[in-house]
Amino acid sequence: MIKIEKNEIGNGRTFVIAEIGNNHNGDIQKALQLIDIAVEAGADCAKFQMRHLDQVYRHRSLKKSGEDLGTEYILDLLAKFELGAENHRKLAEYCKTKGILYLCTPWDEKSIEVLESFGVPAYKVASADLTNLPLLAELAKTGKPLILSTGMSRTEEILATKNFLDEKKTKYVFLHCNSTYPAPLHDINLRWLEQLKEFHPYYGYSGHERGTAVTFAAVALGAMVIERHLTLDRKMEGPDHAASLAHIHLARPVAVVGELILREAPL
Repeated sequence: MIKIEKNEIGNGRTFVIAEIGNNHNGDIQKALQLIDIAVEAGADCAKFQMRHLDQVYRHRSLKKSGEDLGTEYILDLLAKFELGAENHRKLAEYCKTKGILYLCTPWDEKSIEVLESFGVPAYKVASADLTNLPLLAELAKTGKPLILSTGMSRTEEILATKNFLDEKKTKYVFLHCNSTYPAPLHDINLRWLEQLKEFHPYYGYSGHERGTAVTFAAVALGAMVIERHLTLDRKMEGPDHAASLAHIHLARPVAVVGELILREAPL
């Protein structure tokens, strides 16, 4: 089994990630509120994202002297919504007081260095970095388990990353993922979980669709890890809100989501 602190991946209990990402919109009070919602929903961890823009994007794009207007739009949002390292440290400490794990997706090597100073027990890797071998090599050096989304990836890319991580003797989980936000139900192809299981014994699902029915189905198909985005309001500005579960959607069914289905479904 893969251990993330007291949690054992693959022991018959689904590990639930509440993906907060940047849905706090740069407001630490909103981030703390989302942690509280994740705790109420019965999630095992509250996950954030950390990136140092000068490490991830071209200087031309950062100076807005390039030709990629879409990237410049995203950069404006990220610059506005990013929380600094000290705020992340506060969030990690707050998670401890609430009895929930703090996890984070690092987008660059500098972020890994910062997060290592927190004692983060595992790392999530975004779909966009599934084949970012230099980043994966740095993550492998930490000796921590990795949870990797596979959205937009071809079979040969998933297998190449599998071989790379196996050579590094890294413990990892592959998550099936459709990277459309929100994901159309007819495009999710949940049966791909069965293919992931053939590639690697530890597998799960990262969902961006509306509602929770597909998530329940993923658990029924054996998903060992589930990741869903949380937001305070799906109408807020930002790229992930529309594909997130709002508090109003979780208010009544949280016990079912957190306890009866995701935690006790047989694998």
